[in-house]
Amino acid sequence: MVYFSRIVLVLLSAFILIPAARSEEPVNVELERIVVTPLGTEQSYGTVSRDMDIVDNYDLSSVHYENVSQPVGRLTSAQSISYGAEGGLQTIRLRGSSAEQVLIMIDSRPVTDSRTGQAELHSIPIDSVEKIEVIKGPASAVYGSSAIGGVVNIITKSPTKKPKTVIESSFGTNHTFHDSLSSSATIKDFGYYFNYSYDSTRGNRDNSEYRSHNWTGRFDYKVGEDNRIFFNTGYFQDKGGAPGSIFFPTLDQFQLNYKDYFDLGWSAKLFEDNEITLRAYQNNDKLVFINSTNPFSSDAASGRTRGMLAQYSQKFFGFYKVIAGFDGKMNGVDGSLAGKHKNVVRSPFVQNEVSIGKNIEVNFGVRDDDYSNFKGTVSPSAGAAFKIGEYSKLRVNYAKGFRAPTFNDLYWPFDGYTQGNPNLRPEKSWSWEGGFDLGYKSGLQLSATYFTNKLKDLIDWAPGTDFVWRPSNITSAKIDGVEFKSLVPLTKSLKFDFGYSYLNAKDVDLNRFLIYRAKNKFDMGLTLEYEKWNVRFYGESLGRRYTNTANTGFLKKYFVAYLDASYKINNNLTTFAAIDNIFNKSYQSVLGYPVPGFAINGGVRGEF
Repeated sequence: MVYFSRIVLVLLSAFILIPAARSEEPVNVELERIVVTPLGTEQSYGTVSRDMDIVDNYDLSSVHYENVSQPVGRLTSAQSISYGAEGGLQTIRLRGSSAEQVLIMIDSRPVTDSRTGQAELHSIPIDSVEKIEVIKGPASAVYGSSAIGGVVNIITKSPTKKPKTVIESSFGTNHTFHDSLSSSATIKDFGYYFNYSYDSTRGNRDNSEYRSHNWTGRFDYKVGEDNRIFFNTGYFQDKGGAPGSIFFPTLDQFQLNYKDYFDLGWSAKLFEDNEITLRAYQNNDKLVFINSTNPFSSDAASGRTRGMLAQYSQKFFGFYKVIAGFDGKMNGVDGSLAGKHKNVVRSPFVQNEVSIGKNIEVNFGVRDDDYSNFKGTVSPSAGAAFKIGEYSKLRVNYAKGFRAPTFNDLYWPFDGYTQGNPNLRPEKSWSWEGGFDLGYKSGLQLSATYFTNKLKDLIDWAPGTDFVWRPSNITSAKIDGVEFKSLVPLTKSLKFDFGYSYLNAKDVDLNRFLIYRAKNKFDMGLTLEYEKWNVRFYGESLGRRYTNTANTGFLKKYFVAYLDASYKINNNLTTFAAIDNIFNKSYQSVLGYPVPGFAINGGVRGEF
């Protein structure tokens, strides 16, 4: 695998650098965009030393996505995991990670559930999202546990300068409805953004009906120049059937979710070339699972995370920037099955950025996470970005990561199907990657990355010989691969994009593949922008995935395609339509949970 990856990168490098030698000027691929996720503070995308994807507002508004997992899952080296039903769990894997190894954040506030280690992406309203920043590979040096496989930072819309109201309504297959209303404005120094959305469907299986309500609010107050107070809050509730797997269907089970949060902070520049941020937040969630209605029985679990962050950054001499701070949180759960548990995490951290001349950017840092129920873990990282043109760069990055077991990993009681393991140890990883991002005058954009990630004590849920799923520490695992992304302008109005990732994810001791990791993934898209029309075709091919540790069962490879189209009637009204699973492909991303087949929906969006 290593030799194959190196050969691919050498060939790609030769293909790309030959045009550069002919003095072709790079096209603007927006390397000067400002991002916040890689180091936890604003920096130019051109100085980022690791592979990163950005789903911007144009991408989000031109394609009719139903939830956040869809645009992220379509990225190269990303995989969306769906349990089929509209209200079923939907998560993201990056570069062969598990869903628990990917930290999900909203406006840099962690929302990953400490009980399950996952975030329910369908509870995040896509209408309120401005852009999504995704970094792959360990980011524990910046964000601690749960970032061992990468970070998805969902950045919501800011208050608009002028009053703006957006109304959207759509209807589709299986009596699926989506309605949303948002309002935003800035009055003197006070700005607000509010969004409400409603979703419902009969579902694609018996007992898969679903209904949800989602409220979010964002408020900013400008105290002075470069000095502001912000407050974010939201409430989510849903009710959905729990049809179970096709092997063991359940027709009288359903679940209810309740979530709320607040996020209060202050950000200011007190002196020249510095910034200070203070924030406090709280996430609450409650799950009620109705096991049966006759006779009635139920289980409930609630979780709460309270956190605070103090961060200060200062630039010295025009070429050196230090970012230092303290991140603390308390995680607690109370469940009718798993019991009552809590832990406290205290995490000082420091990151450094150094400019060497005009073309070299170096970063290095470390974070120390001290858990009340585990031994502390130190996570360092280092990277460099080398500009080889105005909008092109080479990059290399090294990082260590870790993930603490979740409360469910440790304490889930035996229920006939699953059982926790209180003897689990935290996962640890060592990872490095190297690659390039290049663009040309013609509009061609190319990117390639080789990565390798060695893991110790990997926490892996898998069925045993008794078919009961349990987590265990795999002594040694290795995940390496290569990914390639391209954007090719065919005409002024038509462009083609293509991505490929090769993944080798193995349990080294058993010499077997890790479950649910596809070795090959191809993705491609064709986008037409002509006058008032925007049409997008997307296709994805995912290779075979093993479903047990013995590698005797597997899900077959599949190809699934989507089509989105929108037409701007006037400055205020846009109509749109979308077709999911155009060829009505029957497939599963989790064994026993079929993904819906052919579906079509359409609607209208008004902006006033």
